[in-house]
Order: sequence, then structure tokens, then C-alpha cells
Amino acid sequence: MVRSFIALFVLLFNFGVLAAQHHPKVALVLSGGGAKGLAHLGVIKALEENHIPIDYIIGTSMGGIIGGFYAAGYSVAEMESIIALLNFRNG
Repeated sequence: MVRSFIALFVLLFNFGVLAAQHHPKVALVLSGGGAKGLAHLGVIKALEENHIPIDYIIGTSMGGIIGGFYAAGYSVAEMESIIALLNFRNG
């Protein structure tokens, strides 16, 4: 009985490890930079066009804002529309 339990445990553990090898996790790390952080939209667009799934999003400053919008479900086009309404000239 104990051997069966150990064998089942080892089998399930190895299955989880093998499953993780088939789908590596992708983390999108976005930095700050004010208006220059808008370049992150191009990165997200390129990842989407190449069908690269994003599992984790990490960001700081403008990267945190862009990452937050993307994590909330906003598309790149929607974020571009929102950003177009902002006036970056009047600091």
C-alpha cells in the first residue's frame, strides 16, 4: 500500500514537472520612463502578433500603469486611445 502511494506521488510529481516544460512561463517586465514608457505598447503588440502568451506582468512607474491596464484587459488599441487624450506638454 505504501509503495503504491509513493509510486503514485512520484508519477504525479513528474507529470507536473513535464507539463511545465511544455509551456515555459513568460514574464513581461516593463520599466519606467514617463512618456518614453509608451514604447511598451509596441512590445505588447509584437508579443501578441507572434502569439506569445504573457503569464506575469511586472512594471514600475509608466510600465506599471501600462502593465496594469493590460492586466485589466485593455487592448493595445484601447490604451493608445486613452494615451492620445493625455497632454504631456503641461508637466
